[in-house]
Amino acid sequence: MTEKHLIPIYPELGADSLRKLTMIASQHYPGWAKEEKRSGEPLNMTLSYCIEVAYNLLEKSRTTPPLYDALPPPQTVKARTLYDIYQRITTLKSKGNTAAQMVSYLNQAQFPTPDDLFANKPLTATACNPSRWDKRDVAAIITPDGQPTGLLREYLQELNKRGQRKRAPGAKSVR
Repeated sequence: MTEKHLIPIYPELGADSLRKLTMIASQHYPGWAKEEKRSGEPLNMTLSYCIEVAYNLLEKSRTTPPLYDALPPPQTVKARTLYDIYQRITTLKSKGNTAAQMVSYLNQAQFPTPDDLFANKPLTATACNPSRWDKRDVAAIITPDGQPTGLLREYLQELNKRGQRKRAPGAKSVR
């Protein structure tokens, strides 16, 4: 999630928080955590995951209607990919981009469509020949007023339930 279509922030953490964040990141990105890096997509995705988990907990304790719809935190590679796409779409929407502009960006950047993510093949195979995005794909993820759709929620829940394929020794990830 490191590019001009996202909003850069530069948090400063204490040693305890950094240790905990690294432990959380190591669950999804073991190689990154071992390298003791302090930036990069794994850190961005882990922070997004932590924010989603904390937000969901806060919303459960509130007695008033939620400000924003809570999403299930992404737990698998494909769920994290879809969540990353959702974050990009909401950022583009907040900057005034139209659905057509979002579709153009997603196609140019060759992000997998929701159909690609549900295909019974690994993301590495999809990365070679991703399907083309259209406005219906964007509408399946975000409402016209910028909220996540019920369908996005269902997609994330389903992708979280799926088992993960084991990577062959020495194989590199798509990202």
